[in-house]
Amino acid sequence: MSLVTHLSQHPLLGMLWEIAQTASWRHYALAVAGALAAFYMYRLVYGLFYSPLRGVPGSLLSRVTHKRTELLTIAGQMAHLGRWDHEKYGDIFMTTPSSVAICDPADIRAFMGNSAVCKADYYRILEFTEIETTVTFRENEHASVRHRQVGPYFRPTHLAKMEKTIMGLGIETIKGKWDALLDESADGTAEVNYCNDFLISAFGIISTLVYGKRVKELSKSDAATAQWIDMTMMYLSVRAMFLLLPRALVLLLLRPWEHYYYTLSNYIDEAITSRTALVAKLADAGRLDEKPVDMLQALLDAEDPETKARMTREQVHGECMLMMHAGSDTTSHTIAWTVHLLTLYPEHLRRATAEVRAAFAPDHVITYKECRAHLPFIEACIFESLRLVPVTGGLLPRVVPPGGLVIKGHYLPQGTVVFVNTAVANHHPTFWDNPHEFDPTRFLANRDLQHYILTFSHGKRMCPGKNLAWWEMLTIMANILKDYDFKIPDDLTHLGPHVLNKHGFPQIMKSKQYIAVKPVDAERDCRLIISRAQN
Repeated sequence: MSLVTHLSQHPLLGMLWEIAQTASWRHYALAVAGALAAFYMYRLVYGLFYSPLRGVPGSLLSRVTHKRTELLTIAGQMAHLGRWDHEKYGDIFMTTPSSVAICDPADIRAFMGNSAVCKADYYRILEFTEIETTVTFRENEHASVRHRQVGPYFRPTHLAKMEKTIMGLGIETIKGKWDALLDESADGTAEVNYCNDFLISAFGIISTLVYGKRVKELSKSDAATAQWIDMTMMYLSVRAMFLLLPRALVLLLLRPWEHYYYTLSNYIDEAITSRTALVAKLADAGRLDEKPVDMLQALLDAEDPETKARMTREQVHGECMLMMHAGSDTTSHTIAWTVHLLTLYPEHLRRATAEVRAAFAPDHVITYKECRAHLPFIEACIFESLRLVPVTGGLLPRVVPPGGLVIKGHYLPQGTVVFVNTAVANHHPTFWDNPHEFDPTRFLANRDLQHYILTFSHGKRMCPGKNLAWWEMLTIMANILKDYDFKIPDDLTHLGPHVLNKHGFPQIMKSKQYIAVKPVDAERDCRLIISRAQN
């Protein structure tokens, strides 16, 4: 007797088998639809009446599916999603059936400062080589080891040893290009795309520090270079977002752009191999004091002072890939947003310009140390840019530790994923006066406000690359404000000091977010007319 025959003799199974033999495709479709309806009805009833999170406000979709959050993340709308739901539901709301978002800056600082709070599995999307890194470690103990390994190399004292590279590929590269354009200009003005120029500069800095040499793609024309960098960063960002989809679909969708990833990955492999060979050769000759001083060497030398653990080759590769992405895209776009905001607020642009030109001679290249000592308003402008347009602003997920937590009167059980809504926290109306206005003076009046800017995270998981980012941002901003006058092109009529948003302040150019928040149309909106400074 066959298995089918045997099973068909069971009354219930026999009936189902008879139905299956006589059913049409319409019946199958109705059956699937009915099963899905029953599944989601169960999810909804559970979410509304039985879930431990049932008291937390939120949309019906957030109680039955993760797909709303995932699809908006893939669409680059993470930050906008956080704002939409905050306006409707308040400082804590559901994002998925098992997660919530929090928005109050005080709640966020307390939550992220809790040493028992860990990162969520969501961070796997940033594991470009499937190896956990400084940013993606879920367990705080593992993250602490990595911070002890690499932390000393990101301190200002060590970064000062790389200042020649940072300045040479940063402000000096930008200045060389802009000066050449002005030298060729008949009327003493030139149009530049500052978003592209800052991206090329930041990528040049971090790639040289990571590879130990300048990437050959940076020798192309400006447009080709910017496109290669942007597509490489876009691939990494979109690849990260698409990991929320089934793996087979991810591989199919990303196949046309795979060469961008492999170009970057192969550079790293070659750099590690050649550097390892160079150091071995220097060691044999007793000349280890001649080792290069850059981030690649720092990662190869990094050692935990407590356990003496060092990174494997695969871990070094993973950290290099992370630095290439986090160290160029975020930094360059912060500088770009700062320039954009200054053009929308001429009074602040005039004050920043006056500050730097009063402090330094026209032919002087301003260093990081000098920026920190003499340019508090320009520093405040960058802080305010990080607040108003947080370049990593979105929903950053952490996990509630054992014992659970109470936030805004709602008990969140162990394992609940809590999304930290930095996009709203930086605009929170009960914490920031006129939150939608670009006002750098707030950071001069109260320097403690700097600690509420969450772009570089907070607590034990603070970004170790923060000092390097500030080194680039301050030296580039200070020197371009000293050396150039700039204004918005006349044909950019949809942006400017007099084009106001619904809050009554200048309209900021539209943005999208994958990993970093960037302009939707940088080719159109990030154009600037520059001329040499008129002191």
